[in-house]
Amino acid sequence: MRAHSPTLFLNIIWNQHQPLYLDPERDELQAPWVRTHATKDYYDMAALVGEYPGVHCTFNLTSSLLIQLEEYYVRRLSPFLDKKKNRIDARAFFKKWKGKTDPWIDLALTPTSDFTDRDRHLLLRDTWNALFISDVMIARFPDYRLLKEKAGRNETLSEQEMRDIKFWFFLAYFDPDFLERRVVLVDRSVVDLSDLIYKHYDGTYRLKKVVTEDDCNRIVAEAVKIFRNIVPIHRKLLYDATAHKGQIDVITTAFYHPILPLIYDSAVARVCQPESPMPQRFAYPADAFAQTSKAAAYYKNLFGKTPSGMWPAEGSVSQEVLSVFAGEGISWIAADEKILARSTPAGQPHYFPYIAGDAAEVAIVFRDTRLSDMIGFTYQSWKGKDAARDFLGHIAAFVPGEGMEDRLLTVILDGENAWEWYKEDNDAKEFLHSLYGGLVELQNSRGVLTVTMSEYIGGNPVRNIPPHPVNAMKRIERLFPGSWINANFDTWIGIPEKNRAWEYLLIARHDLEASGVPRPDPRIPEPAGKTKRWFAYKAWEEMYAAEGSDWFWWYGTKQYVPGGTKPFDTAFINHLKNIYSFTRKAGGSMPDREFKSITGDGESSGRIEQGSMKQSWNEVSSNG
Repeated sequence: MRAHSPTLFLNIIWNQHQPLYLDPERDELQAPWVRTHATKDYYDMAALVGEYPGVHCTFNLTSSLLIQLEEYYVRRLSPFLDKKKNRIDARAFFKKWKGKTDPWIDLALTPTSDFTDRDRHLLLRDTWNALFISDVMIARFPDYRLLKEKAGRNETLSEQEMRDIKFWFFLAYFDPDFLERRVVLVDRSVVDLSDLIYKHYDGTYRLKKVVTEDDCNRIVAEAVKIFRNIVPIHRKLLYDATAHKGQIDVITTAFYHPILPLIYDSAVARVCQPESPMPQRFAYPADAFAQTSKAAAYYKNLFGKTPSGMWPAEGSVSQEVLSVFAGEGISWIAADEKILARSTPAGQPHYFPYIAGDAAEVAIVFRDTRLSDMIGFTYQSWKGKDAARDFLGHIAAFVPGEGMEDRLLTVILDGENAWEWYKEDNDAKEFLHSLYGGLVELQNSRGVLTVTMSEYIGGNPVRNIPPHPVNAMKRIERLFPGSWINANFDTWIGIPEKNRAWEYLLIARHDLEASGVPRPDPRIPEPAGKTKRWFAYKAWEEMYAAEGSDWFWWYGTKQYVPGGTKPFDTAFINHLKNIYSFTRKAGGSMPDREFKSITGDGESSGRIEQGSMKQSWNEVSSNG
């Protein structure tokens, strides 16, 4: 590629996020999804990029995901991994941490013959049980599917069948790389499952042996090895802006994944949703700063530097929150092109970065909606090579002609959940390999160069990338408020159930502020010991956790999840209750409150019809 030729810089960002599944009173995760995606996505997505040195891209790892991974899986399980035996010392682990990771870890390490009724419920009937897996995924594991079908008919399962189920709940969530070959991890440990499973000629996976309790222990050990290497594989590939080495940027999101503009001031939603009913105003800019500061501090602790960029949760932005990012030294953020289209002046091309208003410290890139959604949704039913060929054709169409300006095209999408639905391409492996291989070819011949934003902003002379200073970028007058969904916030606010959750949140926030318990410095780690200082820290943590976007997502809309939305409602209400419990233990004064379920009892199908709940926030009773 000639240095003077107009270039299309391609900015690919894979977003990886999990809500906080922690019940802090029990000190236990209530769902297994950080664990399942750790073995299925978080390691291999980064490692795969490493196989194509010419490809540079960005991973967003949210703080709520990382803290669950590092604390509840890496720190609590690693000391009990016997590397020589490739097993977990279950006796020692249970003595220290039984009931303190996720319940399915305990099930895997407990002899099936010793299962209690609660254990069997967790295995088979809990909302997020060991048979909870997408139809596309389980089709690749016929024996697992037969067990699920038998359990679904309420037929009695033998001890061996329950043992098989708990084993499959781990194995089926291992990435195909781990199922099909010996993988050497960053720390030189090895995951090799070839003695357990083989790939059948029809593409399905079959066991080589009858599952034993030792196999169940061993599969936990294999998972722990992967957990321990997720942050290291990202560190290994991390782009160094000084040495101009490395392939990936790693960025993050405000700590508990809040919709930051709504935390800053929920009245901003009236701009993009003028016809929607709104709850009482929630306006706590200090919380927006705290959530962002906590994320930056946690990231620095893991990666040794401040993040260069942040993906605002759900691409949610407003003019006002730009100061929040600037305050943490964040150079760039990202949103959706529909936001740019409604910003002032309207209709600017989305293949350039911008600064907005007087906020010249923070660049904003805008994702190409169509290209991002094609990977996330359209290609689910395509052959991998066909999908990659189609995508690369669309990319090539954006290459600027002679005499034109260089362009920056941004593609952002979910880098984990999307792959579960790729019917013709297991975990999108063929697509991703074909995509990265094709991008290397385009870089050599067609004026397309994949970049990280650190490279784009600071320049990378090794790859002939000139610097693009933030303060010299194109300017828009004012950034329109909204998210990457509908260019507004209606997924999180503006219908009765969502509004009721906001009003619950407002009550708790008022009470906490009036309690006399001071806000801890968000940059300081959790204090040791269950002192009043620790309880004060936990009270504010629960406030920040309750501000997370995931609870509001599920309320009142036609979102669907097979296990139902009740667990999200329960988690939100528990976070609110814990604010009061921890504040009192910290010596603060709090009124008695009862926060009733918002989903009610009629949502067992997992579907909630919009507008079906009409109760007002006045149902929260105060006796204080």
